[in-house]
Amino acid sequence: MTNRYLDRINSPADLKTLSVAELEQLASEIRQFILNSVSKTGGHLASNLGAVELTLALHYVFDFQRDKLLWDVGHQCYTHKIITGRKAGFERLRTASGISGFPNPGESPYDQFTVGHAGTSIATALGMALGEQLKTAQASSDAQRAGQEPSRPAPAVVALVGDASIVNGVSFEGLNNLGLVKRQMLIVLNDNSMAIDATVGSVAKYFSKVRLSQTYEGLRSTTKNILEHLPGIGRSVEETLERIKKSIRMALPQSQLFESLNIPYFGPVDGHDLEGLIRLFKALGQINHPVLLHVYTKKGKGFNPADKGPTRFHSTGPFKINGDNTVEDCAVGNQSPGYTEAFGESLTALAERDNRIVAITSAMCDGTGLQEFRKRFPERFYDVGIAESAAVDIAAGLAKTGMKPVVCIYSTFLQRSFDQVFQEVALQNLPVVFCVDRAGMVGSDGATHHGLMDIGYLRMLPNMVLTAPADAAEMRQALQFALSHPQSVVIRYPKEPVPPERRTPATSEQAFQIGRSVLVRHSLDSSLSILSYGTVLTEALTAAERLSALGIEADVINARFAAPIDEGLLDLLAEGKRLITVEDHYLSCGFGSALLELAATRGCELGRVRVLGAPRRFIGHHSRSAQLMEAGITADEIVKTAKELSIERQIRSTRRTAGPVGKPVAAPIDPVRQP
Repeated sequence: MTNRYLDRINSPADLKTLSVAELEQLASEIRQFILNSVSKTGGHLASNLGAVELTLALHYVFDFQRDKLLWDVGHQCYTHKIITGRKAGFERLRTASGISGFPNPGESPYDQFTVGHAGTSIATALGMALGEQLKTAQASSDAQRAGQEPSRPAPAVVALVGDASIVNGVSFEGLNNLGLVKRQMLIVLNDNSMAIDATVGSVAKYFSKVRLSQTYEGLRSTTKNILEHLPGIGRSVEETLERIKKSIRMALPQSQLFESLNIPYFGPVDGHDLEGLIRLFKALGQINHPVLLHVYTKKGKGFNPADKGPTRFHSTGPFKINGDNTVEDCAVGNQSPGYTEAFGESLTALAERDNRIVAITSAMCDGTGLQEFRKRFPERFYDVGIAESAAVDIAAGLAKTGMKPVVCIYSTFLQRSFDQVFQEVALQNLPVVFCVDRAGMVGSDGATHHGLMDIGYLRMLPNMVLTAPADAAEMRQALQFALSHPQSVVIRYPKEPVPPERRTPATSEQAFQIGRSVLVRHSLDSSLSILSYGTVLTEALTAAERLSALGIEADVINARFAAPIDEGLLDLLAEGKRLITVEDHYLSCGFGSALLELAATRGCELGRVRVLGAPRRFIGHHSRSAQLMEAGITADEIVKTAKELSIERQIRSTRRTAGPVGKPVAAPIDPVRQP
């Protein structure tokens, strides 16, 4: 396909040479470019297809080399990246040598923040507007003292936020403080009625009611009437709003939510009407006061499968586009079910037997494997939207009444509710179960989405039990343990296929007991123990097999718990063994760190312990396997470390046997810990 206009666009300045009709053709070409790119690499599809015209209109009006554009979440920024000089990077989208799927200042000066979490854009835009407000006042004062004319106008500040993100607490905190801004600031509310799944809650119902009350012609009419009554010379924003209300009856419900917060509101308007959007942005960009423009867009626009199934195409792997506009997944081989599916099946089965089990999630029912639970037990399923803090507090309230709440949230998003986990759960010693999906490396979503900190920030809390299953059988065991334990329990697991149970022998035979590990592989001649936490057990077993072929025997222990840690593991040090800990988490504050802390308090020798985990730096987007390799969380690294420990042991043994001349001393035999 020849891109008549897209091939000519290398920067936003190139847009400004096009007519509206040419921009509309460009929008079609960009949609096809995004579709072709994502079908090959995977990525966020539906949200980006819906934001094409909106993004083009913003760049057509504003100069974001100087003006400031702040994205909320950022997974709808592909058009923005395409027109800011990053087209070529889409050949390897979300891979190590390609571009990120989210805004990233390291890639381009057009990106202000690296963002991957919702609810951030209004508050950060408010901060930038206040900063520009202060700079403008200071520059004006300096110019006045110097007898000079004031410098050029301050940069415009634009925040783009979705209807699912605006319900987040931080968004409302930002809206509540807009009165601090005494200059231009434009908030664009991109309303497509979707988060990852359909948006939920009272605000979502409010937007839905407004959406259903509109017609296509009505949206175009609203644009026309807003433009006719925007502030003119000598007319204030307040006067303008009154004129608009009288003209187009804006006292209808859509304006009441924001007017109650004293926020000038315009809309709703058609988010795919390029000409109307351009005219609106030109006019609203001149208002010296924060305002909000409400636009309607269609998630998945232009591609029938994404249009009809935006949840399925929120974030997708590679797929094949057939001639009839349907798709096929490009899965490699017959992949095993993932940990997410194993969790969902196990929880649903347990809920059949216990009607006190309740599931709570934050706008990620599909992503956390709760589809079947929601279908079977709708009265015991709660999706609270992008409001992780509220999810935790609701769970605390449920636990207080004797229910068994299971909070299902990705590791990266659970970070947002740390204070609630501390105050309302741990401090109260309530039995809330946290099922932490996407723990460890997450692959192509990169640094904003890695779950590499949950062990660290959760194990410091008293009354919290941290565990990690190694396979599907252990997932069932861990859930059974957690739902019967009187304290809060955290179960962490990654997004990856569950290993065949033959690769994790003996793990399914023993029930979970608090603070107890399981010996998985034992050798009578071992002088080394590999302690694995969670799903990296397969790497530990593979390493042990390779080491055996090299003449180095190693036990493999499935640690199961990071808090409380199995104190019996210290017996291994007392027996003279070397220890290697392995985990899919940062080295700082993880399982290995917990073992070292415990060993130090018991006066154990720490020189015989090696800890493998992710280094203390942000790891970029790539495949999960490549990220684990980069971090050294692999069988190869375990083997390398074991060899180093073996050499150290031989050196120490040689030093011990080298007594006075003529009086050799026999080397002590390492005691063996029986299985």
